[in-house]
Amino acid sequence: MKALNQLGIRNPVVLGHSWGTLVAIAIALRNDYPIRGLVLASGYYFPTWRWDVWMMSGPAIPIFGDLVRYTVAPIISWATLPGLFRKIFAPQPVPQNFKTGFPASLVLRPKQLRAAAEESAMLVPSAAQFQHRYSSIRCPVRIFHGTGDEVSEAEQARRLHSVLSRSDLRLLDGAGHMATYADVAAIAIAAGTVADTVAS
Repeated sequence: MKALNQLGIRNPVVLGHSWGTLVAIAIALRNDYPIRGLVLASGYYFPTWRWDVWMMSGPAIPIFGDLVRYTVAPIISWATLPGLFRKIFAPQPVPQNFKTGFPASLVLRPKQLRAAAEESAMLVPSAAQFQHRYSSIRCPVRIFHGTGDEVSEAEQARRLHSVLSRSDLRLLDGAGHMATYADVAAIAIAAGTVADTVAS
């Protein structure tokens, strides 16, 4: 919030993708910072058993995590990145510009590995904390989710839509977790529509 205030941003439309949807929702739940609306893509909103999340949280463990982050974690992460890319884009192929443009060297830094692990550890508890407050969100919400998402199932989006009185759900057939790549135009239009609706 401090960054938004320093930039002079007021009453924005907030877009969140993947785990960032919880950050967007956290902003919407604040009473001291009004927003025009939310656009949420490929989000995780309700707690479920996620063994993969707990496995990814290892580098955040004090001492043990420090040792791992500066030794084997960068090597393991580098080796598993191609498979991770395939999973987040599946059932669609990984775009060539993503393969060549993704800053792998930045992601594999020990400091970044710790940040990612901490985010993993906070994912399920954050969803559990927020799930009972979703109905208090009063701004317009546009929800996008790929029907083939292998990271966060589409049922997450359906459940959120059912508890938000001012939400619109669009399921993207044949799209995976990277819904922001699957239909860029639709998401951009949704953000503009939310802004125009509230402004009018």
